[in-house]
Amino acid sequence: MAHLTLYDFRDVDLMHKLAAEGGAGGLTSKELAEALGMPDDVQAVGMRSAWMRRYGFFDFDEERKLWTLSDGGERIIEADTKASAIEKLDELPDEAMVDVMAHVTSRYRHGETLNATLLRREFAYGTAPHSAAYNGRRRGRR
Repeated sequence: MAHLTLYDFRDVDLMHKLAAEGGAGGLTSKELAEALGMPDDVQAVGMRSAWMRRYGFFDFDEERKLWTLSDGGERIIEADTKASAIEKLDELPDEAMVDVMAHVTSRYRHGETLNATLLRREFAYGTAPHSAAYNGRRRGRR
């Protein structure tokens, strides 16, 4: 059985997949597993979805057994879709990113818990050597 940890798949990518495949109606764990290309790993998808619910990104309809985005998850997807500031960040020199990170950590400490959780988890995903995002080489090293 495969696993579906933070280091395998970003939270935001899971939210986008649920929104795209399930719309407002939602998906069962089996349907979400199939949408992720993991049809034999329904249990892993269900477990990760339960964590996404605990963090406040997903909701679960107990009666219909459907996963949907929470209100906060929908706000994150909407903001992510409109994120034009990324282009501006790409133009900054690496040295200026220290100030950006200071601002991000301030938002982490003083912002909404849902967003703070996503910031923390996104940093973990992007920096852990065993993450799918990490190729084992740091910029500037060959």
